[in-house]
Parts: sequence; structure tokens; C-alpha cells
Amino acid sequence: MEKIDITLEDISQIFQENGYQSVIIDNKIELSLDVREEEVKLEVIIPEDYPFTFLQVYLKEKSTLSFEVAHMIVGNRLCLFEEASDRHDYKNYSQIAVETLQRAQELLVKSKEKGNLSEYPYEFLDLWGNNQSMKIYSMLEDYNSPTLLDSHFFENKDQDIRMVVKSPHVSLESVVNLCDNLSLVTRKYSEVAVYLPVEETRLLKPIGTIKDLYYLLKDESCFPFFLNYLRTHYSSSKFNLIILGIKNEELPVKSLVALTIPSMVFPKEKVKKEKSMRGIIKFNKGKRVKRLSVEDFSHVRVLTRGGAGVPNRDVKTAYVVGCGSLGSFLSKSLSDTGDFSKLILQDNQSLKSENIGRHLCGVDCMGYPKALAVASRINSNYPAIQIDTHAHSFYREFLGKEGNLIKEEYDLLVIATGDENIEEQIIQLLESGKIKKPTVVAWVEPFLVAGHALILNNRIDEKTKDYIFDSTGNIKIGITRDPAQYSRAEAGCQSRFMPYSGFDMQLFTQNLVDYLVNRKGLEKIGNYHYCWIGKMKEARKNEMDILPKWRHQDDQSVFIRRIDE
Repeated sequence: MEKIDITLEDISQIFQENGYQSVIIDNKIELSLDVREEEVKLEVIIPEDYPFTFLQVYLKEKSTLSFEVAHMIVGNRLCLFEEASDRHDYKNYSQIAVETLQRAQELLVKSKEKGNLSEYPYEFLDLWGNNQSMKIYSMLEDYNSPTLLDSHFFENKDQDIRMVVKSPHVSLESVVNLCDNLSLVTRKYSEVAVYLPVEETRLLKPIGTIKDLYYLLKDESCFPFFLNYLRTHYSSSKFNLIILGIKNEELPVKSLVALTIPSMVFPKEKVKKEKSMRGIIKFNKGKRVKRLSVEDFSHVRVLTRGGAGVPNRDVKTAYVVGCGSLGSFLSKSLSDTGDFSKLILQDNQSLKSENIGRHLCGVDCMGYPKALAVASRINSNYPAIQIDTHAHSFYREFLGKEGNLIKEEYDLLVIATGDENIEEQIIQLLESGKIKKPTVVAWVEPFLVAGHALILNNRIDEKTKDYIFDSTGNIKIGITRDPAQYSRAEAGCQSRFMPYSGFDMQLFTQNLVDYLVNRKGLEKIGNYHYCWIGKMKEARKNEMDILPKWRHQDDQSVFIRRIDE
């Protein structure tokens, strides 16, 4: 491959040939543009992967300009191309270099003529708090209603202050998992913050003062709530944090930004009337607010921005018993669908080194109870999803020593223990009507030649039991004859295990969850046997003892049969 080596001198020469007076200073190209009889100085930088990416153009001496400039990226950089979607024509880099300056000229002229002020709402996130090192992590539940928030202050290992702001109903376990994942080591103190949705007002410029905030909110339905927050919670010794939700025309969630109210002149006595609060705001209108950026970790926003685009509003709860390889990947896949905003995870074992090669969690979770490890891992992707964990033996539920199975509210029960005693007891509870929710009993066969799931949407009848159990009461479903012959053991007691890979387990669990959720397997009337064929070709090659009716099946094929009629 021919090396492409384009220097600053090459680009500067291209500029000069096209009528731009440019010089190279400190590894940057400097030049000036005439913008309606005002000189605007620019710096041009070649990124390290040029010419496959665009030249970077920065405003120099921005504070001296007589006008505000729209379309800015952090650090006074002009936004001239949509870098995530526009392709840089590296073969015609000289033409694109000239076009870059032409776009800069057009942007600056339009900004000076105030022809692009309406475009500020699409870029204010980049400009809002780009000079602040303070990090705010939001776990908001409802974007549409003003509400008081819990704000918790933490320190990281470098003693930098971080804030976690959450709706009152977001669980503390979610906050704990978030802090663990962010390495926030010390909790400092807590305060009350406020969230205010902005529905009507266009945000046409950065907010700088209390006066700007007043004019942004005064015609909003949340304005009385804002006044009451200041009246009841403002203190010169507090942070006085306000989260604003700015309406976004293209997404179902609002864009979040934060600011803090500075120390205001406030009467010593308690302010009782809204009219008095308005007067206090006007008296302090020139005080400058501090703008801060927000990392929005709400479940809706994470799914909207990082998922299919529109999260399912009819969210549910899944109770998963067993957090080994199968249960951990099933839990993650259920979370990924967006249909479940709460998980209940139960497992009484801890993660060990022999688990990590085929488990959702890795060495950083060794020694943790598996349920807690899986919860932390899922919360690292979905910080605001609520996850409750139980670490007692599930047998205690059947012995009457615990009551979670009966008292917990859930929409789906998943049994992923691979324990036939547990599976049998669950089926008996379904038969007796003590469990009334859809239930999935899942397990896998050696080398994941097949994965199985009983999808039990109806009460257990005789036909269902005849399909599941043999004459001795053992579960007879399987495609290998005597699967125990394929188990393996390390040296020492209690080391026997069923061999299969984490890759194959993920294929099975994702296919199963896709059927359950996206193809509405949980909404169908009746009880079903779902069988996913894994490594059948390899099983035939290795002469595994496969039952004749299954030997012809192709890898990754699916067999679904109704078993109650």
C-alpha cells in the first residue's frame, strides 16, 4: 500500500494557491478571513489520520469577535462537516481543504448576520459545560414532569468530586453498582436538586446569568415549581443544582444540562410568597450561573440512544433463578430488549476462575456472589435499570424458609439452574396454580449441541407433563443419549462440569430471548418446547450418541412444538 504523507506545508501551499494568506506557526496553519469587514483569525490542524478525516479548524481569539458563532465543537473548533456520516474524499484532499475554508467563511458570515441562531438548540450540548471538569451522572425516570431529585456527592480515586443525581424511585442498589463501575470510592454528602422540563421556550443562546434562566423558564409550566424549589431549598452553603430537560424534536427524550445558582442576596426571614421570590430573582439577575454537563444514564435514554431507537414503554420485571453462564447471558439479553426495566436475580454461589471463560462476568468479579456480579455487569450498560438480588439457596423457597418466589411481583419467571429438582418443583407449583406467571425453564446439553427451553404460558396439564417427564418422573427431553457421559472433571472433588463455550451460550440465549420477546413467544397461548440446535455437525463428526430423530438437523436450526394439545 502506497504511503500517503501530506504535510502542513502541502496544505498551506494549497491555501495560498487559492487566495488565502497562510503561515505555519507551532505546527498549525494560521490565516485570517474577512467576515463582513471584520477580521476573524483561524487555526488549521492536520489530524493524525489525515487525509482520511477532515482538517480541524479553530477560532483564534474568539473573545474579541463582535458576534456569537454557531456550530462550535468543544475548544472553539468549528463544526463544518458531519464527521460521523460524511466521507472524506482523501484522493481529492486538496479540493476538500479549500472547501473546508469556504464552509468556515459561510458559517462565520451567517453567524454575524444572525442567520443561524435557531440552530443553536442542536449544538448546545457541546458548548454548555465544556470547560468544567465536574462530572454529573443523571438517573432520571420521568422527563416530562418537574421533580425534586436526590443528588449524591462522591470522590473518585483522584479525589475529584462527582455527582450522581437520581429520581427518588431509582433504587440505591443501582446507585451502588454505578459507583462501583465508575470507581467512585468515597461518599461525601447529599443534597436536594431539581429537574425542570423545558417545553415551550427555544434555547437560542447559552445561559449566563440568573436573568437568562428567568427568561428561559418564566413561560414554562414548571416555573412555579422552580420558584418553590428556590424558596424551600436554596442555601448559600449548598450546591443548588438545577437539571434542565431541553425538548428534542428528533428523540423521545430531552437533552439534559445542569447549572448551579450562585450565592444570591436573600432575606434572612423565610420567603413565603411566590411574588417575593420573583423579586429576589430580579434583584440577583446579574449573578452568573455555572454551567455543567450531564451524562444521562436514564434507562429510556440509554435504550433510545444506544438501542433500537425507541424503547418499549410497557416495561416488565423478570425473575431469573440461576446466574451461571446460562442465567447471566439470559439476564443480559432480556435487558437488551428494552422490555424489562427491572430484574430480580437469585443465585447462592460465587463467581470462580473456572466460570469466567463462559460467563457474562470476568476476573474483576471473582469472589462476588454471582447475582451481584451479574447485576453490576448489567448496570454498567443500563445504570438505571432496577436489579434486586437474592443470595440464598433456592431450595429454601420450596422448604418454606423464604417467600420471594410467591411474594415478589414479576411478569416472567426464568429457571436457568440446570437442576432437575428445582425444575420439577417449579412445574409442580405451576400445576397447582401457586405460580401464575409465564415461566421459562432453560438448560443446555453437552458442547451445546442443543439448548432447550420449556415456555410455559398455560397451567400445566397432563399432556404437558407426559411430554416433559418419563415414567420415573425424570425430565426426558434431550437429543443426546446419556448426556452425563460427556461431562468432564478436573482433579479434586466437586469439579465435574458440562463442557460448552461462552460463544455458543450467547448464540443460544440471544436466539431464545429473540423468540420470547421480539417474536412474541411469551404472548402465545399454550405451553411450548423450544429447541435450538447448536453444534450438530461437529457432534456427528465426533460420533456423539445423538437420538436418530435429531441427527439430520442443521446447526443453529430451531425446533418449536406446542406440548399441551
